[in-house]
Amino acid sequence: MQAIAGTDRGISCGIERHPLRMCVGVAVLCALLCGAWASIGHAQASSRDSTATLVWTAPGDDGASGRAARYEMRFRNVPIASADTVSWWNAATAVPGLPSPSVAGVTDSVSIRGLAPSQTWYFVLRTADEVPNWSNFSNLAIREPYVDRTAPGAISDLVNASTVAQPPPAPDAPQGTPR
Repeated sequence: MQAIAGTDRGISCGIERHPLRMCVGVAVLCALLCGAWASIGHAQASSRDSTATLVWTAPGDDGASGRAARYEMRFRNVPIASADTVSWWNAATAVPGLPSPSVAGVTDSVSIRGLAPSQTWYFVLRTADEVPNWSNFSNLAIREPYVDRTAPGAISDLVNASTVAQPPPAPDAPQGTPR
């Protein structure tokens, strides 16, 4: 698996090294700069705090033409162990609210909210036609932990309260000790 990283955005992904597994009916999820896969599909992904946005090119119903019937995307904070994608998929959480597939070649996307920003998240997508015939698994999209690098603003009005002038007492207030 070849990895591509975009650390400014907290996203990286791998590309399957078996191109036949990526062909028919697969919605390709690549993160930025996917080189040879650019003609099949591309993806842009971004992460901010607890949200990951994944973008991919819609596959066709029958290969690269038409419109597929549905998507299923799953995610976990555990990487895929060796080549056991099926076990990972079965234990992963389904992403709710996926769009219906667009016509082949059009960009589709989804934003997943509520992710723990300090964890790495892994995403895989599959596509089905009307039968449903299911595509193979897409490549793995990875959202690296979000690291807030912006410091809070500096305080510029800090003073010692004991040296701040106290307002004078009200004119009708008693002053001192009565004799």
